Amino acid sequence: MNHTMSLKYIAKKAIRNLSGLTALALLFISSSNIAARTRPLWNGYIQTRYTENYRSLSSFELRRAKLWVKGKAPIQGNWFYKVQAIFRQKSSGNLTMQDFYAEYRYHTYVFRMGQMVPDFSLQRRQPDYVIPVLERAAAINNLIPTAESGARDIGIMAEWHSSDRNFTASAGMFNGNGSNTLHNEDRRFLFTHRLTADFSLPDHIKAHLGYSLAYRNTTGLSFKRIFGNNAVFKGDDFRWGVETRIAFPDGEIQSEYLEAHLGSRKAWAYYLLTDYKLLLRNQIVFSMEKFCDLNPVSNDQPWYIVGWNHYFAGNQAKLMLDTQAQFANGSNNYQTIIQLQLMFL
Repeated sequence: MNHTMSLKYIAKKAIRNLSGLTALALLFISSSNIAARTRPLWNGYIQTRYTENYRSLSSFELRRAKLWVKGKAPIQGNWFYKVQAIFRQKSSGNLTMQDFYAEYRYHTYVFRMGQMVPDFSLQRRQPDYVIPVLERAAAINNLIPTAESGARDIGIMAEWHSSDRNFTASAGMFNGNGSNTLHNEDRRFLFTHRLTADFSLPDHIKAHLGYSLAYRNTTGLSFKRIFGNNAVFKGDDFRWGVETRIAFPDGEIQSEYLEAHLGSRKAWAYYLLTDYKLLLRNQIVFSMEKFCDLNPVSNDQPWYIVGWNHYFAGNQAKLMLDTQAQFANGSNNYQTIIQLQLMFL
């Protein structure tokens, strides 16, 4: 009897151990499958350029070197993330954090929390490595609500798109103090909203329309790109913009108009951009932009840009040439920039 009970005990223990090992093996296989599906996607590029303004500047520079990683979080559910850093000579060779946020996707909704680019304007949402000009327009660089802090801010944003992705709407709430700040300094937030619509037209033509809104009431922020000095602005800051784009098989026309209402004063800007693809992976570009700020000593005359791009391997490797001119009452300004872009991941 004792011998029989001993055999049953040994058998039960073996079964329990086998079950444990089987569960462990299944967990390992499952974890391996999740890890395989959630491998991070690394990307990066460098832009080097030569600049000549025919007066006081002739130099080579590293425009930017950018590196980012994004992907699905290694957990169950539709959780995603992105972390991005940039190296610039203008920041004394420092590596600066730009994007770091978590994201949850639910059907046609996206919820994001962290540091990001608030959804405001079309060209600001287009990556700089794909736009056909060397710099975003002054309207975008100077009048978006986060222009003073690398276009980033810390907060939350929700985005919805229709099932066919022809309509997109977003709303966000941010600290309003810019990127890489520890907290909201005045307990007043920046609110943003954007709505866009995309249409397909005959002959493979695609049209895009949209508008953006932003508002905050601040107890004190410095807008050097608008006022041109260290003056601190207090009060209502309301900004809006409209956008349009028509894409043809071999080119595009894109334009935006933005206004910033700071109390009773208004700054405004616009740009018009068109490009056309030529044979042998070449592209010609023309752009006109105008920015009217609130600095009485600045030159508000429009800039005219003529460019040429050669795509060795699409945006992975391309050479860009821009010649810019501004005509201003006996004090004309000219500038030529040559830039080489190479993506290394």
